[in-house]
Amino acid sequence: MCPSFKAVQDTSPEPSTTTSKFWDAFVSPELLILCIIVPAIAIGIQISKQQKQDLDDVGDPLRILLVGKTGVGKSATGNTILRQKFFKSEISSSSVTGQCEKFHAIINGRKLSVIDSPGLFDTSLTVDEVVNRIKLCIPLSAPGPHVFLVVIQLGRFTDEEAKAVRIIQAVFGEESSNYIMTLFTHGDRLEGKNIHTFVRENPKLLSFIKTCSGRYHVFNNKAQNPEQVNQLLDQIDKMVTGNGGQYYTSEMLERVERAIEKEKQRLLKENEEQRQREIEALRTQLEDEAYDKALKKLNNKYEEEARIQAETGLPYLIHLVSSLIKSLSKFFW
Repeated sequence: MCPSFKAVQDTSPEPSTTTSKFWDAFVSPELLILCIIVPAIAIGIQISKQQKQDLDDVGDPLRILLVGKTGVGKSATGNTILRQKFFKSEISSSSVTGQCEKFHAIINGRKLSVIDSPGLFDTSLTVDEVVNRIKLCIPLSAPGPHVFLVVIQLGRFTDEEAKAVRIIQAVFGEESSNYIMTLFTHGDRLEGKNIHTFVRENPKLLSFIKTCSGRYHVFNNKAQNPEQVNQLLDQIDKMVTGNGGQYYTSEMLERVERAIEKEKQRLLKENEEQRQREIEALRTQLEDEAYDKALKKLNNKYEEEARIQAETGLPYLIHLVSSLIKSLSKFFW
């Protein structure tokens, strides 16, 4: 309870002119607002700290790589899955996501990592443009995605989208198709129609779904219904179990992961003196459990920052460009 309220309540219970004047003078509207806002901010900070602690404590995340053409709703889908507006999403004729982005969240007690890619399968782009975009998505996906989620807008299935699986195979390897699932957006357009009936009525779409081993789901990104996310995660879990419980990897992804790890260790070594200074500062300020908790948080911070820097560092990615151009040229030339 705000102290100003207590001060008033401790006065005589009988109303009087003196008490009324005291109330008016001592409890201003601004003070009342502060009494509401300050606790709210404190609670918000505590929740934020808890969410960060949750991310630190949860193990290896479920990695979801969103792919698809521009404007089909990949960014909105990422926000729906993570239940927060991490990705910029708006109606546009050009790609809103200009580069690959990755965000994390704890959903139902598990850590999810969603990687949003910029319209990788737009055949209006040159092969060089596609390669420049893909080479930034690969390190964010390393050591490998658990699912390639091909996002398709209901009613807009084209021959270009039919190539999606083949392009994924060209970039990530033939066996990647075992980890592909289709996600339809704009589920509200079904207007009560069954999604399975919708798929069966379109021969080209049905053929495409078969290349994804028949795996598909539908989202209504306007309706923030957590159940549709739970159902998607259930399908992904079943697919991962069917694939031996592992994420997809390939020689290329393993090579990229080794390069990322090597660069991360270099960065950690480079920053070791600064880390030790911060550890010494913690020793002088904290003891026992508080120190152990703060030390773990500090080490996680350095690990995470080094990983992010390593993922976005470009020098080691140059070696991928020639192989990507060779793999993709048949789709874009």
